[in-house]
Amino acid sequence: MKKVRLIPAIALASALVASCGQSPKKQSGEESHEHGEEITLTEAQMKTVDIQLGKIEMRDLNSVIRVNGQLDLDPQKKAEVTSLTSGIVKQVLVTEGKFVSAGQALAYLENTEIVELQKNYLVLKKETLISEQEYSRQEELSAQGAGVQKSLQQAAATYEITKAQLAGLEKQLRQLSISPEQVSTGNMATQIPLRSPIAGYVNKINVSTGSFVDMQTSLMSITDNSGIHCDVKIFEKDINLIRIGQEVSIMLTNQPSKMLKGEIHEINKSFEDDTKAILAHVTLKTKTDAKLLPGMYVTALINTGRQKTASVPNDAIVSKDGKKYIFVLEEDKDGESEAEENGDEHGKSFHFSAVEVVTGVSELGYTQVTPVGEWDENATIVKSNAFYVGSMSTEHGEHGH
Repeated sequence: MKKVRLIPAIALASALVASCGQSPKKQSGEESHEHGEEITLTEAQMKTVDIQLGKIEMRDLNSVIRVNGQLDLDPQKKAEVTSLTSGIVKQVLVTEGKFVSAGQALAYLENTEIVELQKNYLVLKKETLISEQEYSRQEELSAQGAGVQKSLQQAAATYEITKAQLAGLEKQLRQLSISPEQVSTGNMATQIPLRSPIAGYVNKINVSTGSFVDMQTSLMSITDNSGIHCDVKIFEKDINLIRIGQEVSIMLTNQPSKMLKGEIHEINKSFEDDTKAILAHVTLKTKTDAKLLPGMYVTALINTGRQKTASVPNDAIVSKDGKKYIFVLEEDKDGESEAEENGDEHGKSFHFSAVEVVTGVSELGYTQVTPVGEWDENATIVKSNAFYVGSMSTEHGEHGH
């Protein structure tokens, strides 16, 4: 490739803008989000900035697969807050979006059965004490030869039964966050706290003060976003290329300039619903200041190893607003390039359109490209100094790859 003359970029861009035209698409209905406006350059302009044309090449690079997915949480990182008993919500202690610790009280519930349960505990505790004393008495009588063996056996059975029942009631009280020790002192609770099972943020609260809830009612949900991961859909044609441990580059749909790194750690073994796709679970490896929330949509590039893949020189790619583009020489209906004779000293005119692509790995001056829409792999493209072609467009212009 011959050397480009050193011309100040601003002056060169100004000169090109002054000497070339931009023409709209021939049919407005043919325009789509992956194609920019048509750009026209003369043969003289292309020679001035050393714009060279060529084909998209199939090169042996680390190949990537472009997939879609969304952010999600592991089951242990999200929880529904429910009650072990029915009752009336007397107080809600938190608001949506608030961070809570594991075990923190979120609301208070009132139920007359709670008082009844504590009363039964006190009665049974007294019965257990009496049965224990009777058992001890029967043991003493038996040791002195004055007791009846059957009476001792009955006393022992009664004591063991009441002791087991008392232990069960103690467990029930603790599950309801009621202290058996306090109940034993006569301090009976009339309300029970509903506690957070995990640390995290409060999401949608489904109840308010005075609401009646039962054991099937979800009062609110808690999510721990520190454990967020990415689930991507792998379609049937690509399943054999995917394996655990592969590197993944992740782009947030709402923040395309943010690039996260991850690694596949699990792959489902069945198709999702009626689709011919399985889920691959990706652990995020990159720390980021981006706000990551479950349900966010992403685009991901999975590195599948070295293989022949569509590639272009790095200098053929321009970027704008987080998107990447290459410039394709327009062809007529017969497949011939649309180069027109100007009939002046400028020579032929060449018509180009910007095509949006997703870039993959870069090696030895070449970058893998995958079209956002459809394209002709045999198309003629701008292979060098694409930045100057981009300077002619009102949509593109930042150099990058």
